[in-house]
This record gives sequence, structure tokens and C-alpha cells, in this order.
Amino acid sequence: MSVLEINDLHVEFRLEQGTVKPVNGVSLSVEAGQTLAVVGESGSGKTATALSVLRLHPSPPCVYTGGEILAGGRDLLRLPERELRAIRGNEIAMVFQDPMTSLNPLKTIGAQIAESLRLHRDVSRSEARAKAVEALREVGIPNPAQRAGEYPHQFSGGMRQRAMIAMALACRPKVLIADEPTTALDVTVQAQIMELLAGLQERFGMAIVLITHDLGVVARCADRVLVMYGGRPVELASVDALFDDPRMPYTRALLDSMPRSDVPGGAPLDPIPGSPPNLFAPPSGCAFHPRCSRALPECAQRAPALVEKAPGHSAACVLEGSL
Repeated sequence: MSVLEINDLHVEFRLEQGTVKPVNGVSLSVEAGQTLAVVGESGSGKTATALSVLRLHPSPPCVYTGGEILAGGRDLLRLPERELRAIRGNEIAMVFQDPMTSLNPLKTIGAQIAESLRLHRDVSRSEARAKAVEALREVGIPNPAQRAGEYPHQFSGGMRQRAMIAMALACRPKVLIADEPTTALDVTVQAQIMELLAGLQERFGMAIVLITHDLGVVARCADRVLVMYGGRPVELASVDALFDDPRMPYTRALLDSMPRSDVPGGAPLDPIPGSPPNLFAPPSGCAFHPRCSRALPECAQRAPALVEKAPGHSAACVLEGSL
């Protein structure tokens, strides 16, 4: 059973320069204990979709123009703000890309975790403090009682990300949205953070929506993958099916642009030509057709819907068969 479900979500930013549609007909679902990765180039709509789940876009300019976001039988797009605040950080939590801009530099790490606990749980200050220390211990921070009294600038990048995860998981959410959680970290720390998330997921049974552009992380950590391009979903499949049998040229191009470790001496990279679409003036038809080596005349005429090409494997493309 899905703990989070998005159906045909449409989001607009109405700006002075014009209207932008960063999320255009996105649907996804994730079950307890499952990891859904959302991938694509910068500007594809990954983070815009993630922020929409908890209505974190500033309004104005953001307007939610269609669709629904379901969690626990409620449509989060239609909840009053007071009820939504009770869900943020409690039932659904989020870890952001840059912990230095997400953590308050004027408060200790422990105080920030305790603040979240007291907001959502009926606990005293001392209980919240003890739970904050335990949360830091759970994410592998050494000397958690001491580190709880320190400030964000006293933590390394990897430790700050662990602290953000501790804060997100302190209230035992059913869904964790992790937005590029390893982007600013070195490779060794990236692996540690992803291993930490996997261990905590197994322990608490939460669902994870992993926003990333790193297909290597996807291959190691995800169960299912949603590929986005130009604000639209273009492929949805299990991780094995997506890597073994991509059904959309954009997905094939993403895979071909990955560094290869299984080829002696490596393999030459095959970058995707051109640039992602300008959302102020998106191309007609399939947004990828100006960059697609297999585009047909009809690709410029209409944007194909996401349809099932094989059992459990959907793609938005007029082409049939493997690529």
C-alpha cells in the first residue's frame, strides 16, 4: 500500500517574465520500506516535485493548478496550513541539498532537533534533549551528548548531513524525501551517507523518495526509478528494468553519459548534445525531441503520455521496443 501518492500534479510559477511550469503532469507512488529515485538533469523538475509534496514553494508565485498528493488518506494540496504543519517533519520529512542553509547557525544542533520533537511530540525539554542525543547516536555521530551542544559550523560537511538526517528522522516519519543528500560530499562520505539511509530505512520501515542526478547511487540504492525531463515524467520502471532495457531515448542518453567502471581503462563519455529546454519557451511536442537522435516528425507535434511498454515499465515515447 502506498504511503505517498502523487496523481497528475501540475505546478506553475507565475512570474513577471512569464509563466513557468516546472511540474507538468507528474504521478508517482512509494510504499513503506521502498526507495523511489527521481532522476534527471538540473531543471527537470525533480526538486520542484519534492518541494510540492509539503507545499514548500512560496505562494505567490507558486500556484498548484491540478492533481493531488495523497498521504494517510488526505490530499495535502487541500489541507489547511495548520494541519499541514503537523505533517511536515512528523509524517513526512525532508533532507535538503545543503545543510548549511537548512540548519540555523545561531542554535546548537541538539536544540534544533529538540525543537522539532517538542513541536510534534508531547515531551518535556529534558526528554527532547535526551531524544536529540539519541537521534545523533543513531546516525553515527561520535560523542553525541557533546556534539549536541555544538553549532553547525563546528561540524564537517558529512557530519552536518548526518545531523540533518537525525533531525528528519527524530519523529519517525513514514516518508523521507532526500533531495540530493550527497551532492556536496566527497565519494567516501557519499557512500557512508547512503549506507546510513539504507540502514535506517530497514530499521524503521520508512519509504524514501531520493532526488538525485547520480545514476550510480540509483543503481545501488533504489527499488524503482522515475525519470523526469522538462517538468514531465518520461520513464518509470524498476531499477533493473531501467538499466537493462530503457524505453525512452532520454533515459538511454543518461545511461550512455555515465562513467563506466566495468570497462578496462574506462569508456569514452557520450554526453547528451544541446541543453535542457527553456521552461519559459518549451519546445512543442516531446520536450526532448530537439536533442534526440531518434526523433520522428510526429515528436515535434505532440507530447506523448506515459504509457506501459512492458509489465511495470512505462515510458513517454512514440518508439516501441528496446533502445
